[in-house]
Amino acid sequence: MNTLHWHLLGGNNKHRIGANCGLCVYDYVDAEGNPARKALLFDAGVLPGDPHSAEDPALADSDTILPDFDRFLYKANDPKHKPDTPLDSIFLTHNHPDHSAALPLLILMGYKLPKIYATPYTAKRLEQELSNAGLEPAEWPEIYTIAPGKAVQEGPVNVTAFWVSHSTPQAVGFFIETPEGNILNPGDFKMDSSVLWGPAFNEEQFRRIVSKPVDLLLLDSTGADQDVPQVAEEDMRETLRELIAKYPDKRLVVAVMGGYEENLASVALVAAEQRRTLWIAGSVHEQALSALQDTGMSLDDHLGMKVDLRILGPGKAARDLAAKHPRNSIVVVTGSQGHANSALSRAADGHHNALHLDPKTDIILFCAPSMPGQAATRERLLATLTGKGYTILTHHEARLYSHAHARLPEIIEMVKLADPKHVLPIHGAKSLREACAAAVEKMGKKAVRADNGDVLRVTRHGVKSTEPETRGKPPLVGLKTLQGTNWDDRYYLQVNAPQKTPAAKKPANHNRKHRPVIFNINAK
Repeated sequence: MNTLHWHLLGGNNKHRIGANCGLCVYDYVDAEGNPARKALLFDAGVLPGDPHSAEDPALADSDTILPDFDRFLYKANDPKHKPDTPLDSIFLTHNHPDHSAALPLLILMGYKLPKIYATPYTAKRLEQELSNAGLEPAEWPEIYTIAPGKAVQEGPVNVTAFWVSHSTPQAVGFFIETPEGNILNPGDFKMDSSVLWGPAFNEEQFRRIVSKPVDLLLLDSTGADQDVPQVAEEDMRETLRELIAKYPDKRLVVAVMGGYEENLASVALVAAEQRRTLWIAGSVHEQALSALQDTGMSLDDHLGMKVDLRILGPGKAARDLAAKHPRNSIVVVTGSQGHANSALSRAADGHHNALHLDPKTDIILFCAPSMPGQAATRERLLATLTGKGYTILTHHEARLYSHAHARLPEIIEMVKLADPKHVLPIHGAKSLREACAAAVEKMGKKAVRADNGDVLRVTRHGVKSTEPETRGKPPLVGLKTLQGTNWDDRYYLQVNAPQKTPAAKKPANHNRKHRPVIFNINAK
């Protein structure tokens, strides 16, 4: 008998957002009458650890948490290891860490990844992260680029991407078609048509691709508790224009989060309009711009005007910035969450080698919300800057943060467009998913409530939990980054939950320089 199941490996967490990961398993009988299976993974993200709201008590000291993939992946150097449900392929909706950062770690842990499907920009960013992890190209999985509208066929399963607006370019959702039922996974989405890199969500394309009944809709719940209009990219740009008109002789120092390339593009457009030089400080922004250039998405082409773009560093660039009148520059920096090694934090302490701030000439804009688990570092940075007399604006004072995810009105609009038989709230803490479920039910739709570890059987007639052994106890792995005497002597301590863990022992040696060494402290 053919069956379709959706496994919640991560993302439907107790407290916070992260480790987003879902598995579609289709069991069927092939043309020769033999049992066959297709196992397709959608995203593989990580969740930052938090001792105050740990997903599992055993992981309280972990700084990085990801689903346990031991049942789904082969070991690269262990032919005896036989996963129960080996993956056939991985599909990525976009490049954010909570959707893709587990992939380099899994290779470092000794697993062999199957082929990966992603849009060109997401694929390029993944290649950068694999390289950042110290992995040689020979160790990388096969990465295939996809285009919305062109189906990828995995046996009897068809997977077709469609564009969605998000804070990063080339984000997509997926329509998964099987003979037993259809699953719609829009990924992280909003319906902002003013994104610059995009491509933006297109209702016509969506209707063309999602042309069959949707048996289960996986619905992003991030903004489900906010019944407010969407703050769009154009709103952010208008705010920047107003601030420049109000403070014409000031230099804007704009803190943009890594992975929010659409925010960066908005700042660039206003800089070009105002004939200001745009300075970029922060390696994450530099890598994003490099990946965009490599995939044919230059700023000049997408904005339709010339951007005077400079990468800020010591030497000539630093001297050129210092020589310019404040009214002629806009500086984009990392550091919206107050991380100690970010460009803004170092500049605030007077330790940046190229950016020297002055409360008389600089206005500092935080174009990001306070992220869960990072409020303390952000507040310390704000206090430091305020104490030194800087003018600071956040999204509380002005429309400086264009929402990355749909708010409730757009969530409702997605449900109307998809017209699903059942809706599964995902991508959110329990409170957010409950708010999403309540809104769906108010529309007269059936909401499915499920947590990490749950497995749902999907049919044309209904969706139900199969009550797996992992229900309420999802298999998770925690990693704790440990620092050696030098920056390149890092290694990780691995903890599997919910097993008890003995005392950690340092690995005997590091077989690779510049590469974290993963080791398991659990006796098995």
